[in-house]
Amino acid sequence: MSDSHWETIENKQVAPVPVYFDDATVQITSIASEDISKTYTFDGPNSIPSLSRSMSPKARRLSLLKPPGSPGSRFSFRLSRSPSPSSSNHEDFDEEDSTDSHSRDSRDFSPSHAKEALVYARNQLLSSNDLRKMGGNVLFFEGWTVTKLRRGSRYRLVVTYRGRPAFAVHTHPGSSALPSSPPFMDILGDGY
Repeated sequence: MSDSHWETIENKQVAPVPVYFDDATVQITSIASEDISKTYTFDGPNSIPSLSRSMSPKARRLSLLKPPGSPGSRFSFRLSRSPSPSSSNHEDFDEEDSTDSHSRDSRDFSPSHAKEALVYARNQLLSSNDLRKMGGNVLFFEGWTVTKLRRGSRYRLVVTYRGRPAFAVHTHPGSSALPSSPPFMDILGDGY
């Protein structure tokens, strides 16, 4: 294999699943007919914007970030649409043996890095103009893919977050319509 190609080290995926059920605090008034998604590429763990350092606890709980606008951003994204969520609810790929966290290469992504990148991608999709243009303020279905790549001693994480825009009305003042984390995020556990 040529050194110019990225090797896939790990891949985890959760097909879009409904994140709102019979919730008395939220009423879904409309659901878009198409999904939206964004893909982010992180070159090394230091390229992930830190949620813990850049957001207050209240902002973290609300899970809303403004879209990136600086020309020096260390990530990229692409918008795509698909007609409906996948029929499979959850797909967990085989895990390779993970290395001991004490001997992990500092250029490699840890499980916490992968989770932080996933939450960041979700927040960006939730705060996107594309979500608003489709009449949404939440995602009714949410799904994601996280792929870890390696080329020589360099590591890259590619995160795609997808969802079905919906409009939610809070039936109780002060309640949040947003689930606290991406669905099935724990499958990123020890494999990264």
